[in-house]
Amino acid sequence: MISKQQGFSLIEVLITFVILIVGIMGLVKLQTYMERQADYAENSIKALHLAEAQLELFRTRSVSGADGTITFASISDGSAVSGAYLTKWMVSDSLSGALKTIEIETGWSNRWNERQSVALKTMISQYNEFDN
Repeated sequence: MISKQQGFSLIEVLITFVILIVGIMGLVKLQTYMERQADYAENSIKALHLAEAQLELFRTRSVSGADGTITFASISDGSAVSGAYLTKWMVSDSLSGALKTIEIETGWSNRWNERQSVALKTMISQYNEFDN
């Protein structure tokens, strides 16, 4: 039997709309994920910069504390706030006080008020190649 039907049936149109809606929802979810990852990347780069700046402050030390530098003995635990970022550092002595281990963590809260952070860890010797 040959049908002379023209156009689409209601079932075909509904199936097309369902497929289209599922595709659009997938794209919206992908966009949300990409935005969240971009936000994390931007904040983690800023936090990493602040943590590295604090480490550089510890590395620019001298025996006497001249020229605005700090002495090795004065490196101790602390924290600093820079905008929405909180940087904390913990210092522990080892090897008869000639070596200090420094752990720095810089954290922030994201849009959903979840705590995020980056951490760095290094060791600094009492002996500096620039000291006399």
